[in-house]
Amino acid sequence: MKHIGLVGGLSPESTVHYYQILCREYNREHGGLNFPEITLVSLNLQQLVTRFERNDWDGVAAILSTALHRLKKAGAEFAAILANTPHNAYDRLRETTPLEILTIMEATATALQRDGRRHVGLLGTKATMEFGFFQQHFAARGITTRVPEAAQRQELDRIIWQELTHGRIEPASRAAARTILADMARQGMEAIILGCTELSLLIEPADTPLPLYDTTRLHAEAILAFAQGQKLDDPP
Repeated sequence: MKHIGLVGGLSPESTVHYYQILCREYNREHGGLNFPEITLVSLNLQQLVTRFERNDWDGVAAILSTALHRLKKAGAEFAAILANTPHNAYDRLRETTPLEILTIMEATATALQRDGRRHVGLLGTKATMEFGFFQQHFAARGITTRVPEAAQRQELDRIIWQELTHGRIEPASRAAARTILADMARQGMEAIILGCTELSLLIEPADTPLPLYDTTRLHAEAILAFAQGQKLDDPP
């Protein structure tokens, strides 16, 4: 069992969810009082958001690299970044990381491929939906990705940063999300990627007939499997 390193705080709401999944699933498999060995570095989200807004991905990579070196020093054997948007800096980060990073896009793309999904809708922050890094990664796997229209992207971004990262679930925001989901279904999408680790707080399977791919759970399950020696493309 590898020592897991986590870069969290991005936001605390989703970090808690990750930690619960990792501990509960490991204990379900091994019983007793067995839990995985985890080191967590929790960052100040505001410092990263300021850089997201400027498309300063070099700055984001520098902050994440410092966190990864702290995890390495603490004994972590690999790492995961517990949010979608910071992965836009991954190409820069992998030049300086002292640890192997198990990425959220690999975990998600692997699940989509296993289920034969080829045309998917991507929901997340504006940076995730508009920067194009996730779309490029999925395209390399033969998966086409569509995002909501501009006004919907703006509203979804507001909901994430002003509400979900503070644990607030507003009825009007849930209704707005359902409208977006309905539009994506009409556009012929085969599935929806919840490409923000807080979106599972807002969107539930009952909100759409399309399958939902929750990047938080997919990533957490992949982290646990990898820690126990399983590769992402191994059969479950």
